[in-house]
Amino acid sequence: MSSFSKTFGLGAVLMAAIVFAPGIASAQNAHFIKDTGGIDINTGDYTATWKEAGLGNSPVTYELSATASFTWQCFTKSGNEPQGSPNSTTPSTETTQGTFPPSHNGTISGSLTLVPEVAGSCNGNGLKNCLTAASYTDVVLEDLTSLNTPQVSLPSGAVTGLKVDCH
Repeated sequence: MSSFSKTFGLGAVLMAAIVFAPGIASAQNAHFIKDTGGIDINTGDYTATWKEAGLGNSPVTYELSATASFTWQCFTKSGNEPQGSPNSTTPSTETTQGTFPPSHNGTISGSLTLVPEVAGSCNGNGLKNCLTAASYTDVVLEDLTSLNTPQVSLPSGAVTGLKVDCH
């Protein structure tokens, strides 16, 4: 075998390894095939559910984020509102993450939930601070692990008239 053949053959093998190695290593064409999101009208929690395909065999980390605003109000033991304005928070970015293993066919079905953060406090004996409203906008679910970082925008959600999570 000539030195040109050896060099060309070795070069072709190296080029193939460079071209195909990323595809073999990641084995990914990650994409969401189903995604939904919405607010629980009883709790003020926002839950995203999804199914993503084109994944390899490694676990995938997801992040759910939103601009959120929560309103908290003080109530007496008998459920009455004392005089004064509600304790509301300014909009802030809420996030949660989770890591999920793929199934045998390279798909993941999962869900993540954003939970309202307690804000403010009530002064006085027997007063309880309760969540009365929750709002989520700019909701995004993102695959943080896959090479092309797929993400989807989910619907906004809001609920008022709650009296939950009293502390």
